Amino acid sequence: MHKIYLSLILATMTYAQSVNFDEVLKQTLKNSKDLQQQQLNIDSSKLDSQMIDSINYGKLAITEEFSRTDHAGYVFNSKLSSREATFRDFGFAQMNEGLNTMPVDLNYPDARNNFNTKITYDIPLFTGFKLSNQKDILKLQEKANELKYNLDKKTLELEVLKAYNSAVVAKDFVQALEKAKIAVSKIVEGANAFHKEGFVTKIDVNEAKVYELNINASLIEAKNNFQLALAYLRFLSSNDEINDVQELENRYFHFPNEKELYKKALENRDEVKMQDIQVNATKKSIEIAKSAYYPTVYSHLEYGYNDNKLTLDDDKDYYMALVGISLTLFDGTRDIEKEKSKIEYAKATLNQEKLKDAIKLELKKAILDLEAKDAILKEKVEAKNLASNVLEQAKLQYKNRLISMTTLLSQEANFRKNESMLIQARYEKSLALANINLILGQNIKEENN
Repeated sequence: MHKIYLSLILATMTYAQSVNFDEVLKQTLKNSKDLQQQQLNIDSSKLDSQMIDSINYGKLAITEEFSRTDHAGYVFNSKLSSREATFRDFGFAQMNEGLNTMPVDLNYPDARNNFNTKITYDIPLFTGFKLSNQKDILKLQEKANELKYNLDKKTLELEVLKAYNSAVVAKDFVQALEKAKIAVSKIVEGANAFHKEGFVTKIDVNEAKVYELNINASLIEAKNNFQLALAYLRFLSSNDEINDVQELENRYFHFPNEKELYKKALENRDEVKMQDIQVNATKKSIEIAKSAYYPTVYSHLEYGYNDNKLTLDDDKDYYMALVGISLTLFDGTRDIEKEKSKIEYAKATLNQEKLKDAIKLELKKAILDLEAKDAILKEKVEAKNLASNVLEQAKLQYKNRLISMTTLLSQEANFRKNESMLIQARYEKSLALANINLILGQNIKEENN
């Protein structure tokens, strides 16, 4: 039985993983279904651009058409097309019957099969620059999808950092409460010893035990929160073996003045680049609307065979070469489409300026938030140290029976509260740093750029 337990423990230790932030981030980026889907969008947009090239190359088709009819016009046309028409087909056999005679051979022909085998090639020669402008827009869309991928990646990196640091904080709470449990157990032992000696009443013992039970309850809750945080990490990374985390992740970087940070944000932010693309795309849309004012030139080439049976007889072949030009003289919708395109361009330009203003405000708030979180963290470090000193003094005073159990437990609770607040302050500062990093348009890790 002991061997079975030992095997289970060894198996669990073999597959369990304690991971750091870099490992979780790498696994998440590799396994993210959202990023994989966005990559497919990039691939699809590349095909859209290639489609315009395909249109410019034209369309080559081979066609086989079979028909059978006694329709006078179709029968006569098929005979002409296969070079089989005779004077009889025109009704010449009844010419001596007068001008008003209805020729039977012409009007009531026998049903005829017709096979038309042909190769056609259609190509647009000039579209008023419409195709070239459409290709430019599709290229911009392709770039926009790439930027969307980068943006989604940076957002996911921030989510991983939040989840990972949440797990680290949850683990810190567990460890802090485990230490608290040990410390309170000693207080309970001391109270029991004093009670046996008659130095304190049973109330002191019960107060200590109540506090100990509350610590145990908090520890159970903290362990559950830690498991929930690990579960979310396993979900993000698609790694079901994660069972522990390591140190807190902080994104440190140099802080120049706020003006330089704003300049850097405008240079790096994918949203700004995407809005630039939107402005350029709407400008191209104006050019597409103008293409309706130009003539369009097209061509059609055809080579085939026509007969009452399948054939490749040179005597039955034909060819046709066509070049056409079309110019719209009047269409009131053209002006409307052009004006609408100009309005969309103006809207995109306004949104571009609006986004820049929003980034400036976003950066200002993030800097103020980080400064506040940094100042708070320093205060919490000092507060915890002072609370620790006060607790140690309270323990000595209780041993010398100078204070009550209530006072001692109050100082113990105060120390645990300050310890928890310090853990939370470290977590909040890490998020404030990561938030500024995202606002600056940077990846969490430089090697991921």
